[in-house]
Amino acid sequence: MAKGLEHTTCAATGCERPYAWCELHHRRPWARGGRTDLADAIPLCSQHHHWIHDTGFNHQTMPDGSIRFSRRT
Repeated sequence: MAKGLEHTTCAATGCERPYAWCELHHRRPWARGGRTDLADAIPLCSQHHHWIHDTGFNHQTMPDGSIRFSRRT
């Protein structure tokens, strides 16, 4: 719940899914040498968590920590 103090909703820009309904995404996956600690985690709802792993979407971390998604063209 510690991340719930930083984000009250999904971290995707404009998404209002409550934090309690989100999954924690690790920016650098453990499989690629990342750490599985809270400092590397960001809450994403199920849809945005799928999008962040989908090659059909681009994503960009904004200065406020939110994630902006766009379709690849």
